[in-house]
Amino acid sequence: MLEAPTTLALRVRMPAPTSVTELLDRLRKSGLVPADRLEGFLASQKPGDAQSTAVLLDRLVAAGLLTRFHADKLAAGKYKGFHLGSYLILDQLGAGGMGQVYLAEHGHMRRLVALKVFPVHATDDVVARERFFREARAAGTLDHPNIVRVFDLCQEGKILYLVMEYVEGLSLQSLVTQTGPLDVATACHYARQVAFGLQHAHELGFVHRDIKPGNLLLDRTGMVKILDLGLVRSEADKASMLTKQLDNKSILGTADYVAPEQAVDSSKVDARADIYSLGATLYFLLAGRPLFPEGRVAQKLVWQQVKDPVPIGRLRPEVPKELAEVVHRMLEKRAVDRFPTASGVFEALAPFDHGEVAPPDPRWMPDPPPRIAMSRSAPPVAVVRGTSGARAQIPGPARRPGGPGSSAALPAEREPVRTDSTKIKVSEHSSGAPRGTYPEPAAFANDGDTSPRLTDSRLPIAHPPAAGPTALLITLSVALVLALLGIVILLLRK
Repeated sequence: MLEAPTTLALRVRMPAPTSVTELLDRLRKSGLVPADRLEGFLASQKPGDAQSTAVLLDRLVAAGLLTRFHADKLAAGKYKGFHLGSYLILDQLGAGGMGQVYLAEHGHMRRLVALKVFPVHATDDVVARERFFREARAAGTLDHPNIVRVFDLCQEGKILYLVMEYVEGLSLQSLVTQTGPLDVATACHYARQVAFGLQHAHELGFVHRDIKPGNLLLDRTGMVKILDLGLVRSEADKASMLTKQLDNKSILGTADYVAPEQAVDSSKVDARADIYSLGATLYFLLAGRPLFPEGRVAQKLVWQQVKDPVPIGRLRPEVPKELAEVVHRMLEKRAVDRFPTASGVFEALAPFDHGEVAPPDPRWMPDPPPRIAMSRSAPPVAVVRGTSGARAQIPGPARRPGGPGSSAALPAEREPVRTDSTKIKVSEHSSGAPRGTYPEPAAFANDGDTSPRLTDSRLPIAHPPAAGPTALLITLSVALVLALLGIVILLLRK
């Protein structure tokens, strides 16, 4: 249970442990390792093996009993607050003014999720709370493979938190930062997926208002998912003037991608504001730079109103003239001159998306998320990261029918591709473990996204990896045994 009034009781601390005995006492109090598991681990150690707290923590991490995040907190004297409801906190993924995001595992289901925790210090902030609830309602309404899902809104005491999909991947911002501008087919393939997701949101009356490369997550299969509904605007709120009250005429969005009309009045924008932001994003994917790479926030806001960017064809001569016209139509200053719907963008980009785009190189992906051995009966098992079964060939993402107005739509959701390829670190966070899965809020470096932020409400999310072939084989074997047992019982009764 997390304790108020801190955002997480991980801030409850004592002085750092000075001896192995003191560390073990804190560890037992933390509830991180079941007593029998801990005693079994200690019994397996030779006398003198763990002569310091650092060595003991390293051994516990290697045995899969703790994550590096846990070890760092225990070494710093923190031992409370690792549990939130039914979830065990495994790692911290991001933090900012609108809360913190943690990687967590359900205690019984063993499913990885991302928990977005509302800051307790903002409990009495009516506007901040309503934005948090509005994000939860919007995300709970939307159900689309190209939009990160929210599973639940929970409260433990004063602590509010969202339970969200955990997606193992990297943002398009990070992808371009690592690899440079994308080829035409890949950029259009990703942009079409975003348009597909936006069309679903727009049809249900939601405008995202913060589409940008840092809020678009690419998973291992090549699927792009839209993140962060913290700034979403709902048509249903018009009558109550809720959007205008929450926005309070402030500028919301990101200066490099915000639509001209959104910089004037965020509360009145419609779907065409997202189309502008998607156009600016596609420009970035093709050019490797935003519309206006220089200048301060105020200058960029003015330029979004009055200045045209360098034509994409001048920066990338290989971009077809017809595609350049689509991009610059998305970037028209007047909303009425843009594509009226996201499905129109989806169709306009179709000739440049050849459907042969392979999943991203596994080496670009972050390391697998930390897991710990929670079974109360199995002996401690060391966790070896990045050594799951390799696949000889990485197929291109499957395509499925039924996209908006098209017989060839976007990639179907598939199991993440697992490889044993060496991973490349994207960035580091406080616990020292490789990151790169999530863009972080304003006050933090986020996947190389240096674009000025006009609000600090960005936070991430994602989806749990599917079970591997070994787990599937075990499940099928158990089912077969149970079926045979049932048949035997029926025969005996007869």
